[in-house]
Amino acid sequence: MKILRKYQLDIIFLFFALIAIVGIFFFLIKHFGEDPHNYEWLIAGPLLLFYSLFLYKIRSKINIHERRTLTNKTLMYWIALGITMFLSYSSPISARDYLTVDIFFIIFTLFLADSYWDFKKISIRNLFLKK
Repeated sequence: MKILRKYQLDIIFLFFALIAIVGIFFFLIKHFGEDPHNYEWLIAGPLLLFYSLFLYKIRSKINIHERRTLTNKTLMYWIALGITMFLSYSSPISARDYLTVDIFFIIFTLFLADSYWDFKKISIRNLFLKK
């Protein structure tokens, strides 16, 4: 299996595994009568750090030529996906929502998008000017 494909699978499966672990811990804390929001960073913080550092380490091993080139069409698809996800909320987000879960999702999205396109090479010039 190519390292880029393994990297993309690690991004996806590790995200869902860590979210499940965090959810189980939050459930157990709530079961014991405590507020999970008070322990949110103690539980999810180290997992968030592990997730970011682990993926960044794998990302540094991937050759630049293995990634796809960014096109206006794929960028528009990605923007449409983000807008659709934010518009899909049926009610305003609660102030007591879990911030760490939102940060997990943001990091997941950035790593997944970067697995397709190298963000280091993106500039206004190569987005709108054809070579």
